[in-house]
Amino acid sequence: MSRLLLLRHAKAAWAKPGMKDFDRPLDLEGKASLDRLARAMKAVELYPDLVALSGSCRTRETAFGIVERLEIKVETVVDDTIYSGGAADYMQAIRKYGDVPTLMLVGHNPSIEDLALALCGEGNKDGLLKLRAGFPTAALANITFPVSLGELERGTGCLESFMLPQ
Repeated sequence: MSRLLLLRHAKAAWAKPGMKDFDRPLDLEGKASLDRLARAMKAVELYPDLVALSGSCRTRETAFGIVERLEIKVETVVDDTIYSGGAADYMQAIRKYGDVPTLMLVGHNPSIEDLALALCGEGNKDGLLKLRAGFPTAALANITFPVSLGELERGTGCLESFMLPQ
């Protein structure tokens, strides 16, 4: 069994004149949402064994911010396909870490939402309803699979929970 934690980056500030989208940092609301999400993750002892993330400023701040708030030491890997890729690219990136028991992928919409919907064949009914309504910033989809992440396929995941940063 394996677990995939799909985390959309927290709320980012608007770009200043001349600033690239890639360089947008988290705003105050985004940073506060990480506090709430980390508390919720700690309450159910949900910790990643590896974190894969896009190289953008907002995903780096989200990934490192959540790891710090969870008070864990975990390897982080920047994967360039997570910034510009679609759901199929995300799935290929995940498969590279097939032997990891619990992988957290920190990425962007619409790719992260598309991937979560494609992977979840079943699961928590309330969580599935929320997920189908949209994947807001700093939301976390907790998906389990009966196989390793290297073998995951569409529709084989079970959505255990969909955490919103409330």
